[in-house]
Amino acid sequence: MGAYRYKMQKGGFGLFLGIAAEAMHLTDVPAMGVPVSDRVWLDASEVTNAFHGNELVLNEREVAWLRAGLGKVAGDIERVETSPHILISVRALEIFEVNYAEEALAPAIAGWAAENFTLPPRICTVSRDSATGRFSLDWNE
Repeated sequence: MGAYRYKMQKGGFGLFLGIAAEAMHLTDVPAMGVPVSDRVWLDASEVTNAFHGNELVLNEREVAWLRAGLGKVAGDIERVETSPHILISVRALEIFEVNYAEEALAPAIAGWAAENFTLPPRICTVSRDSATGRFSLDWNE
């Protein structure tokens, strides 16, 4: 299992999120998780708060952010992995609930995948609307 810490500081705001996950190489379609691409699957059913040790139950939006981030690198993973199916299981998150932004899940898991599969990093530019406080991600595509 590998861990990755996503950190970004820019003009009066910042994002931090640590993620620990593992990749399992399978011959059959995974019995759990959701498909991200033809061969890459995501499981976020057993996630622990890395700071407190308690279970985290991710909501649909959080899982969607994880899928979106993993989707940005799924094609690269499929090019370097020969297994018929790759299941990425998120095991732990380091989050500060005071300033947690679920949007950080996307670049965090993309960064984790880049490190763990020895992929080129995906550049993700984050901006924040000062009026609404909402974050937007630009993957430079």
